[in-house]
Amino acid sequence: MSRPRPRLDSLADVDALIASMRLSGAHIREVDWHGQPAWLKLSVPQPPAWRYTLLAGMARLLQHPALQPIRPHGGEAGIRNEAERLAALAAARVRVPAILARDAQWLLISDLGHTTLEHLMRHAAPDERLRWWRQGADYILQAHRAGQYLSQAFSRNLVWSPEHGLGAIDFEDDPIQAMSLAQAQIRDWLPYCFSTAIYFEDRLPELCAAIAAVLANESPAVREGVHAALRRTAWLRWLRWLPARMQRRDVQKTQCYGELAYRYTRLHS
Repeated sequence: MSRPRPRLDSLADVDALIASMRLSGAHIREVDWHGQPAWLKLSVPQPPAWRYTLLAGMARLLQHPALQPIRPHGGEAGIRNEAERLAALAAARVRVPAILARDAQWLLISDLGHTTLEHLMRHAAPDERLRWWRQGADYILQAHRAGQYLSQAFSRNLVWSPEHGLGAIDFEDDPIQAMSLAQAQIRDWLPYCFSTAIYFEDRLPELCAAIAAVLANESPAVREGVHAALRRTAWLRWLRWLPARMQRRDVQKTQCYGELAYRYTRLHS
């Protein structure tokens, strides 16, 4: 049974809940803000730099700027970055959580719902999965046409509402600080393909066709950049030869992505 959402009717209520969350080590909590579902997010420390240094080395080996990892901000800078990204996307009419209240150390945002695109695709009939995939792709394309980018475009971060359609969450980093707009938009397609390929394990030709169709609506720089990124990551398909004891879900997802990248680039080289 899920725990009840704390009811917040004033900033004093927010302060009291923040004190409780700090004591318990929590940094995000679902709440009621004036009777409406919302989320309270607290600032967190910046993650260690060494993790991103290793990933940056891999990006240099693959020779593709869009694969460059972005180290999320911590503290006040992280809260400020997320607020700025949400405001920019909302101004571009891309559906994201609304900012209800904020301070230097916390952010109170509206709730988009609890049904993720990942959940919908996992539980959909095989013939329905491609329809859901196109919904997510259209959302990413809408953001790009508005001159925006998402950064963490995994299917788990795309949230479905029957009334309002898809929206996105998780804006704790900002790729533009390390790359161009076109590279940031290229980068959006990689986590989306990575997180959805496994649901088309036995129907990859259909997914390849869908990717080609949606990329036809992108700028030439983005389209060519996605092709190059897929070509340089196709080797991940060889993870299928790892011992069975190592074939966990994350490895299977990576291998399926590699197989998708390989097949796509063979068709669109």
